[in-house]
Amino acid sequence: MLAHINAARKAEGLGELTLDADLSRAAAIHTQLMIDGCGLSHQCDGESGLGDRFSAQGVKWSSAGENIGFGSSGAADSAKVNAANGLTDSMLAEVPPNDGHRKNLLNKSFERIGLSIVRDSKGITWMTQDFVG
Repeated sequence: MLAHINAARKAEGLGELTLDADLSRAAAIHTQLMIDGCGLSHQCDGESGLGDRFSAQGVKWSSAGENIGFGSSGAADSAKVNAANGLTDSMLAEVPPNDGHRKNLLNKSFERIGLSIVRDSKGITWMTQDFVG
């Protein structure tokens, strides 16, 4: 998924994002909360706000953003990645004024990304993309 996102950024003349393990841990925690019953939400009940979630994992940041989504997929890792890339493509195709996901993916101030892709027991693949600059 990182290569897919960076290809889209390159096509827009932007620099590549670097995968950040701490940010990916924050994304994974949030993804699991969504799977565990929160549903598609940027902040689950009892969960800290975005910046506080990142800071709790040791992430240093000055700007932050998040994209989330879900869709069905097969169980293979490649199927999960294909589902996540399809969600990313849908986000990249957004048009104003409803293009917040696209703006996150193509934000020139973001330098690092955290990624989480998890398939739940019902065959739904959940994705969290966390961004910081």
